[in-house]
Amino acid sequence: MSKETRANFSPTANFSVSLGSGFIAGFAAAILSQPADTLLSQINKGHGPSGSILYRLGVLAKQTGFRGLFAGLGPRMVMTAGLVSGQSLIYGGIKHGARLPKSLLGCIC
Repeated sequence: MSKETRANFSPTANFSVSLGSGFIAGFAAAILSQPADTLLSQINKGHGPSGSILYRLGVLAKQTGFRGLFAGLGPRMVMTAGLVSGQSLIYGGIKHGARLPKSLLGCIC
């Protein structure tokens, strides 16, 4: 996207880009962190054999299976997308209110 296009964005377009970017980032974060979070929850509950943490994680991952590692992903995606998009909107609002340049940190907000 060219700088001229970004400079001519209306406030509604800026809002839409921030909201959409936040949703996409939230979905990606939820998908990438779900398996590790599932295993961490099991470790914290005391599940799995004794031994080193890597051994315990490996055994738990095998026991849980691929589908089990992603159980509950849908609600987590909705929650994370909402949180991240809200943070993106707050960031854009503060940046606009403080009259900071649009290119700050490479964001088009």
